[in-house]
Amino acid sequence: MRKRKGFTLMELIIVVIIIAILAAVGLPQFFKAAGKAKESKAKSNLGHIRKIELAIDSTQGSFTNFVATQTVSLSADIDTDGVNDIEISFYDSDYNYNVGANVASAVPLPARVGLGTFTMNLRTGVTNW
Repeated sequence: MRKRKGFTLMELIIVVIIIAILAAVGLPQFFKAAGKAKESKAKSNLGHIRKIELAIDSTQGSFTNFVATQTVSLSADIDTDGVNDIEISFYDSDYNYNVGANVASAVPLPARVGLGTFTMNLRTGVTNW
């Protein structure tokens, strides 16, 4: 009798089917979790923007107005000694950030389908998410 080496075609097909079923179940959950992580990052960035905008408002008497596409860089000189006391700078490839009329917002880039838009009142911290 001849010794069998390797797997039969049927065994390989069954393994491929099992892997496909696991991928079909797991990939949507992975993409959902990745989307939630991106949204959480945007909410955290809005909180950082609010903190520095409050510092700018306390020294200059008003908030800044800006639209940032992917790169946000803000700084504030709280004690007016010519040296920036607070600085934030971050890069976000998923959201654009806008500040104006006491409101900061994070708007997803057009290519980022399924991500939410978030707003935060800079004075009160009230959020819309």
